This record gives sequence, structure tokens and C-alpha cells, in this order.
Amino acid sequence: MRILIANSSQLRQTQLLFAIAAVATALAILTTAQAGFALAHEGQEIPWAGLLKARLVDWYSCALFIPLLFWLAQRYPVDRQQWTRTLPIHLLVSVPIAILKESIFVAVGNLFRPGVFSLADILAEDLSYEVIAIWGFACLAHALAFHERFASEKNRDAVAMTEVADYIVVRSANGVRLVRTEDIEWIDAQGNYARLTTSQGRFMVRDTMARLEKRLGSRFMRVHRRIIVRVDRVVRVEPRAHAEYWLYLASGERVGSGRSFGPAIRRLWRE
Repeated sequence: MRILIANSSQLRQTQLLFAIAAVATALAILTTAQAGFALAHEGQEIPWAGLLKARLVDWYSCALFIPLLFWLAQRYPVDRQQWTRTLPIHLLVSVPIAILKESIFVAVGNLFRPGVFSLADILAEDLSYEVIAIWGFACLAHALAFHERFASEKNRDAVAMTEVADYIVVRSANGVRLVRTEDIEWIDAQGNYARLTTSQGRFMVRDTMARLEKRLGSRFMRVHRRIIVRVDRVVRVEPRAHAEYWLYLASGERVGSGRSFGPAIRRLWRE
């Protein structure tokens, strides 16, 4: 299961990288079209290839900082509890990021057209626009970070649900207690709780029968929508009605099965 989760995480990261590249490409094409229309409106010739190259460098250099923005979003999340402290951090750090991004743009641009691009001129004209663009990418990074946290929580729940539990934590009059699953003979639903019947007594736990069934593994079996039994504690099975059975446990207790669980009971106790 952990291998599947790791592979799933890697797949999500690859998908996110492609998504970032796709967004940067789409923005480059959009801004190229906008610049071309502006030149056409002024009656000038439109160097489409040059415009597209410049815009691709512009947006790809901006996308390079997504990992940094993503780390900042994870390290300093803007949530209800701490947004007054973390939001100023993101606003302030956007300025040096914008300057560094423009430095990369100028460096790459001068490789193709030496001496044409001036960092001071570009910053004087576009710094505020670049900061706003960084804010936009920061919002995207926060969305990705939230998605990652949500996916991680789901994965942790999935691992917990597939691993067989050795103990179940219950609350009693004396506080918290660990009940060994090997001591449980059967479980029955009690409203929003489940009652664990053991050799040491009965204990209540706030959990669903579906979750308990998955946590307890193949040592236990659901025989009724409200009842789970430990398989090796069943000493005798007798027919009760159509597809329903009485299950006699080692302790002497008797529980009834549900009709929909009849086929599974017959398969197991006829083997």
C-alpha cells in the first residue's frame, strides 16, 4: 500500500509539473497575442516569432520559482490561525523574487540579442507588474500546497484503514485503555458507538462498523450490518431462517447473522 501511495504521489508531482508548464505556455501565447494586437493597432509589423520567444522566456522564468513559492506556502500557510503573520512574509518576499526573475529574463534575452536588455530599465517599467504576477503564482502555490496536504491526509487515512490493528483505544471510567484485538470476541453497533465484547469485559468505542471491519482484518468477519465476530471464536453455526444463521461463540454467547451475509458465512464455515 505504501508503495502504491508513493507512486501516486510521484504521479501527482509529475502531473503538477506538466500543469505548471502548460499554464506558463498558455500565458505566453496569450500575452504574445496581446502584444501582437497592440502592434497591429499601431500599424507596426508584428514579429510573432520574436514576441513568442520573449514571452516564453518571461513566463517560464516566472514558473521556475513555483517550487520556492510552494515551499513558502507549506512553511508559512495563510490560514485563519496565522494569516496575519504569514501573509506579510509572502508579500515581502515577492519583491526579491520578481527582481531575480527579471534578472534571469535579461540574462537569457541578452544571449540572443546582446546588449538589448537592461535590467534597470525593465525594473523601472515592469517591477510592479512582475510582483503582481508573482502574487498570482503564489496563489497557485498555495492551492497546490493545500491539495498536497489534503492528499497526504487521505493517504494517511488509507494506510491506517488497511493496516491490521493490534490494539483499539477505548475510553473508560478510569481513562484511556488499550484493548488487544486478540481479546475481542465480537462487536456490535450501539448507535454512534461500537461495543467490544472481550474476556475482560465490554468496552465502548466511538467508531463505525465499516472502519472497524477494515482495521481488524481477516481475523474478524462481518456477519450482520450491526455485528462483527472473531472467526476463530465461532464454535458452531446453525441455520435460523432463509440465509440467516445462529453463530455460537466460545464464551457461550449466540449472535444472529444478516441475510445478505449468508453466502459468505456458508463459504467460510463449509471449508
